[in-house]
Amino acid sequence: MQISNFSIKQLTVIASVMMAVTFVLFYLTFRYFWTYDTAVELAIDRQNEEVRRVKTLIHLQKNDLAKSISDYAAWDEVVDFIEGNNDDLLVDSINEHSFSALQINGVFIFDADVSLMWGRMYDYIYKQELSYDEIRYKFGALLAESLRSRTDRITPFVRFLVLNEQPHLLATSRVCNSDGIDCDKGYMMILKPVGETFSRTLQQATGLQVHIKTKRDDDTILDHAQDNISIIEKNDYRNDETVFLEIHHSVKLPPFITWGELSAVLAFAVFMFAFNLSVVHIMVRPIKRARRALDQLMSGESSQLTQQDTFISYEMRDFVYRVNEVISQLESKQQELEWIAHHDALTKVGNRRSLQQHWQTLVEKQPKHTSLLLIDIDYFKPFNDHYGHVEGDNVLQQVATALKEASTESSKFVARFGGEEFCVVLSNDSPINNRQEAEWLRAAVETLKIRHHYSPIAAHLTASIGVADCGLQPLGDLQDLFLVADRALYEAKDAGRNQVVIHLSER
Repeated sequence: MQISNFSIKQLTVIASVMMAVTFVLFYLTFRYFWTYDTAVELAIDRQNEEVRRVKTLIHLQKNDLAKSISDYAAWDEVVDFIEGNNDDLLVDSINEHSFSALQINGVFIFDADVSLMWGRMYDYIYKQELSYDEIRYKFGALLAESLRSRTDRITPFVRFLVLNEQPHLLATSRVCNSDGIDCDKGYMMILKPVGETFSRTLQQATGLQVHIKTKRDDDTILDHAQDNISIIEKNDYRNDETVFLEIHHSVKLPPFITWGELSAVLAFAVFMFAFNLSVVHIMVRPIKRARRALDQLMSGESSQLTQQDTFISYEMRDFVYRVNEVISQLESKQQELEWIAHHDALTKVGNRRSLQQHWQTLVEKQPKHTSLLLIDIDYFKPFNDHYGHVEGDNVLQQVATALKEASTESSKFVARFGGEEFCVVLSNDSPINNRQEAEWLRAAVETLKIRHHYSPIAAHLTASIGVADCGLQPLGDLQDLFLVADRALYEAKDAGRNQVVIHLSER
């Protein structure tokens, strides 16, 4: 059979079938050798990122609880209670409202000999008393880390604990004076449930379904070799694995090919076949019309070729114009969404996501000198309580603007870290004068002259700054640097606030 014996339409059918079959085979081959492995690796990376997000939130929850017990343990009223001079503490400061505000269900106060002065387990949701018989004779073991801790500064410890068959966070600390030193007054312990409420908090913050289980809930929890599920194991105060967080990933490991995808590929192949036939039909139709016109001309009849190119071109131009208009609108919306995703809606400075991206950029560039500054507005809660949240939001906006516009000799990135805390990243190829840069930022807040009659240190709004100086070290994990800056910030607060404390990051 010779090709010359086929018509254009027949040749088009054969070519269309070959093209469709080739497309399907090429797609399956390409997916098998390239896209599938890439998709699996990308899914695993995203699942690991989801696990890191959950771990970060757990770390933040533990830090919040550590901060809460540090605030109580460095309170003269607690010392007075242990010494028998302040019975109003239980009425004014450690009451049902305190349990609800801190989302805790247990508080215990001990004297220096680890004798229980006062303890209470209370369900703030159902407003009922709970039993703590399960740990009544384990106080020594629960306080072991605090018993071995230093007495010249406050050192909180946070561990997981299974109590009454429910997972909890256990925070312990020595009781100190209000300066956070002389920590030999007694001991304090706080319990926070990490059940359904904690799971909902994780789900709202990460968008992931997280189940918190204990070893008693599922003795086979360690056999978790399941796709799309990760397990985070947490040790209790005895270093036993008793609490497990089961993360159901939103990003699923892709199958090699789904029936829906295969159907779509076959449907596209059929579409290509039909499309090719249609294109050939459109291309051949003018030829047929021209042939008829020539036949009519040869027979002596008058004829005129129909010019359709003008009409087709107009429709295509109109189609392209409308498509470009839609794309322009989509790009505009995309830019707006990208801005929202990388900025804090209230203060218009960067958010945690943009901070992480900026840090990754610095890690890739490795500038010679980098510093991270944590800035906390002094006594912002009393400001909010007395002037109102609307005025508090205005203050956050003014402070963010002042930080952005403050003088600097380095590249500066400003982000809102959360609440009244801001984070500033400085980078430079020349040495950074951290003291000068931080003082400029602190002075920028103070220069705003925002009245604050409820601050015990000044008549106007001030800020404390903790600085983590990387020196000449290669940049590493941002979380480690946060811990250094956070410790410096706490020292600035303990030293009276409205000042700068600098720590050198050591790796």
